[in-house]
Amino acid sequence: MHDRFELGELTESAETFDFLRGLLAGDTPLPTVEPLFDTGSVVRVGDGVAVVSGLRDVGSQEIVEFEGGGLGLAFSLKEGSVGVVLLGGESRVREGGEVRRTGHLLRIPAGEGVLGRVVDAVGQPLDGRGPVVPAAWLPVERPAPGVIDRRPVDRPLHTGMKVIDALVPVGRGQRELIIGDRKIGKTTLALDAILAQKGANVSCIYCAIGQKASAVRQVVSMLEEHGALEYTVVIVALPGDMPALRYLAPYAATALGEYFMDRGGDALVVYDDLTKHAVTYREMSALLDRPVGREAYPGDIFYVHSRLLERSARLSEERGSGSLTALPIVETLAGDISAFIPTNVISICDGQIMLDASAFNENRRPAMDPGLSVSRVGGTAQARAMKQVAGRLRIDLAQYNEMARFVKFGAEVDESTQLQLTRGERARALLGQDQHSPMGLGAEVLSLYAVVNGYFDEVAVEAACEVEAQLLVWMSGRHPEVLSSLGGDAGLDDATEAALRTALDEFLAQRTPAPVVAEA
Repeated sequence: MHDRFELGELTESAETFDFLRGLLAGDTPLPTVEPLFDTGSVVRVGDGVAVVSGLRDVGSQEIVEFEGGGLGLAFSLKEGSVGVVLLGGESRVREGGEVRRTGHLLRIPAGEGVLGRVVDAVGQPLDGRGPVVPAAWLPVERPAPGVIDRRPVDRPLHTGMKVIDALVPVGRGQRELIIGDRKIGKTTLALDAILAQKGANVSCIYCAIGQKASAVRQVVSMLEEHGALEYTVVIVALPGDMPALRYLAPYAATALGEYFMDRGGDALVVYDDLTKHAVTYREMSALLDRPVGREAYPGDIFYVHSRLLERSARLSEERGSGSLTALPIVETLAGDISAFIPTNVISICDGQIMLDASAFNENRRPAMDPGLSVSRVGGTAQARAMKQVAGRLRIDLAQYNEMARFVKFGAEVDESTQLQLTRGERARALLGQDQHSPMGLGAEVLSLYAVVNGYFDEVAVEAACEVEAQLLVWMSGRHPEVLSSLGGDAGLDDATEAALRTALDEFLAQRTPAPVVAEA
């Protein structure tokens, strides 16, 4: 691994500038930003930003070049001055020095050759494995697909986690927020979704924004260990990198995903996390004297995230039917989802997976709160067999939660209520799952079908997960055709369900031999 990435040091200005200068040399300026050689001078520079004057016709997000060879992005356009965020160190920028427009917007390398690589926000490799071989150079920022170019989200994105696939299913092209307090499994949940895409022909992008180098290294090692890095790109913007790189990282990740979407493929992007991205944007805006609003964030922070997440879509047949699914992560403080950034991103997304600190402390994994988690479009994109099983599961869990409150106060319950409690306890236990162990769709349907139909009623709650593992192994060996049909598109028809019931009866019979009846 490259030393710079390993040690988390600041981005080397010379490397970044040389990399970007090579990009500019091979690109054609946009004709809409004439005249190209409009020049100005630096008024002040510091903390990763510069204020320049004289760039009369510079465009937003246009790359400008300083006299000493440094590069920056025109970020804040005001009457008489322009705020520029620097794409490297300040050593090549001096007050009073000349600055000129380039007419270029920032582009990054994209293509199949980027898969399996660790790069920074401008596409520079950080993994020490040589230069990236791009198939195309795509703009970091571009408009989201229009309404006519989209089609409804109606294809499932399998995440391999029973509780999500059953209760808050995610569709291809959906934006599903993962939200919760610090260190309760948000990143693990998103990474497990990436692991579940193995063999599913979904290209994945993991975007680490302001994460520690050691944490990113663990993510890369985990992806390598599970064979997931070969279809994943890791984009890294470390806390010590320039603010501009931390700001650009999620846009660069989206551009990489759009490469696959535009070619009819499916892509999944994880933004880890947008809270740090918002803090970076607030930092840049404060340095450039932009007006602030609630919680000191600039007023356009909603637009910053909405124009990012709106680029996720499922395209129409005329556009190739590709999809880009987004799993943004947002951190809360003490479970407060009414703070500014959480409410913003919740309103932008098509649903949220809320993680609960209390459930995490009770050792429930994933620590999802079913009451506050929702998928606004996933129901239409749920696999047919899962949809048939999950409807009954939701009812069982709802009845269990309601009855459990009465039992806490010592209320006496009848036989049917006791059965609901018994089944609900086992359903809740079986929705738990170890990290980095995504399940196939057939295994998920088998497990949930068994619990909602009472096959686990005689199993102790503590042994439910162990018996589930035995059931999966037994079914794979004895009735693989049933397991395979459960994971297909046909759903649970009469023949499949009859075969499934027979197999489950066989499993229970061989697991608990019938008692020997004494002769009279």
